[in-house]
Amino acid sequence: MFDDLDASEQKTEGPQEPVDKNNSSVGLYRWAHFPAILVFAILIIPLHSHPWGWQIAIAGGYTVYVFWFAFGLVLKDADDFLGDPRVPKYGAELLIPHALILTLIIFCVSEWFRLKPILPEWVTHEGRKGSLWDLCGWVALAGAGIWQGFWMGKKIKRRFGEPEDSV
Repeated sequence: MFDDLDASEQKTEGPQEPVDKNNSSVGLYRWAHFPAILVFAILIIPLHSHPWGWQIAIAGGYTVYVFWFAFGLVLKDADDFLGDPRVPKYGAELLIPHALILTLIIFCVSEWFRLKPILPEWVTHEGRKGSLWDLCGWVALAGAGIWQGFWMGKKIKRRFGEPEDSV
């Protein structure tokens, strides 16, 4: 009976697999939707009745999501972000291409709201889970955010990534 216990202890005390330095153990990019939803909620509450309130809230949440996703994909923790002064500066440089994409996103969101009253009832019918039109809009927005996050993450990694060993 106790022989099995000794054998199991020896198995767990053996050598551990090496930790991959390139793979973030925290996986900050996986949690990018939480701060994005928080920023969206903080912006939509006071701006709900404003004509551009939804566009501003979606743009704010989208921006937080994309940057959190991109930096979380490449950097392992806050020390990587705050420890190197070049990283926030390069993040500010990424605001220019992001602003162009964000302009397109805001235009699409505005058209999304403008087309809603024109569409047939079966597309815009509000059910318990929302309408098909709303679902398609949120999925398109999420897809654009994930794509831009990977794109920006690749640019950040190319700029600040560790050089690969060529053997």
